Amino acid sequence: MKLPVIDVITKWSAPVRQYMQARDSAVMLSLANSVRPRVMVEFGVNVGFTAEMFLKNIETIERYVGVDVPKSYQTELPEQWVEVPDSPGCRVIGIDKRFELIMRPRGTLDLKPDDLPRADVVFIDGDHGRGAVEHDSRLAAEIINPGGVIMWHDYGNHVVEVNDVLDKLLDEGWNLAAVSGSWIAFEQFE
Repeated sequence: MKLPVIDVITKWSAPVRQYMQARDSAVMLSLANSVRPRVMVEFGVNVGFTAEMFLKNIETIERYVGVDVPKSYQTELPEQWVEVPDSPGCRVIGIDKRFELIMRPRGTLDLKPDDLPRADVVFIDGDHGRGAVEHDSRLAAEIINPGGVIMWHDYGNHVVEVNDVLDKLLDEGWNLAAVSGSWIAFEQFE
């Protein structure tokens, strides 16, 4: 790990849930709320816990797009195969009209920037293999609005390949930071 580490003070409290610690959720809410997002995109929506959390807590969100894959998709890392959901977005589909789901056989790997809306916040938490994380990062950079923020989950988790990709992007000149006490990394784009 070589991203600079910063502290984020947060007023939010969030429950621990599968694949996400409470501090990670609180940090994400603080970072997202700081840009007052109207449009948010999530790569790897899973069953929709994160979408549900953002939609309940960030009042400025008008549109939330989640991207995921069918159960038949195989992640780059075999350890992550058990994380592919049976029913992507099921916690928010039909419950919150601001949410929409994009399903593709290979998820974000089948998308181009024109397939997605311009966004104020992009959260990357899908396939954590090197190729997918790099693709998702570059795709997110293409759709992020000026002043928007991209957040990644699992920076610091050595079981996945997020660290390698973000460290490479830092070397390329991206202005990334890791948040102390969490597995969240982010960049705010000018």
